[in-house]
Amino acid sequence: MACSALLTGCFSFETTPLGASAGRSLTLQSTHEKATEHVVVSNFGWYLFNRWPIVCGNAREGRRSAWVLFRDDVDENLLQRRLMKYAAEHNCNATDVNLFNNAEVLMSIGVGGVSLPIPYLISYRELQYSCSLVAKNSPNESTRESSSRDRKNLNEEMRNLLNSIPDGGEE
Repeated sequence: MACSALLTGCFSFETTPLGASAGRSLTLQSTHEKATEHVVVSNFGWYLFNRWPIVCGNAREGRRSAWVLFRDDVDENLLQRRLMKYAAEHNCNATDVNLFNNAEVLMSIGVGGVSLPIPYLISYRELQYSCSLVAKNSPNESTRESSSRDRKNLNEEMRNLLNSIPDGGEE
């Protein structure tokens, strides 16, 4: 039981304030705005044959336990909803959102000094979202200007993303 408790999944939601009050500041390159907070949401779990969940961190709101058995909470939509709800509650926009996705399907068993990889018996998955939060515009700013600026920022971020792909988005 102690070994299984150490190997269970884990959900975490971590934030750190940014700005003058925290003694740190971050100016976002894409929007040239000051970020107020940095947020990281992550979850990982273990799967049988890379298909059926064995155990993972409990990412649901109002959770009673830190982990759950036989339920797949290592889900992009679930983690993203938690992140966006937090941003909305703090009257912020999430910018520079990054997704880290890690999956390992080889389990190594050592036999006589030789490690034998066994694919897909027990696999591991981890998802992590991170972003910076920027305070939403003041209510006196017109929505047309805000919408136009948001569209321009989105186009600029998409161009930067396409330029970062090795083939330049040609394929």
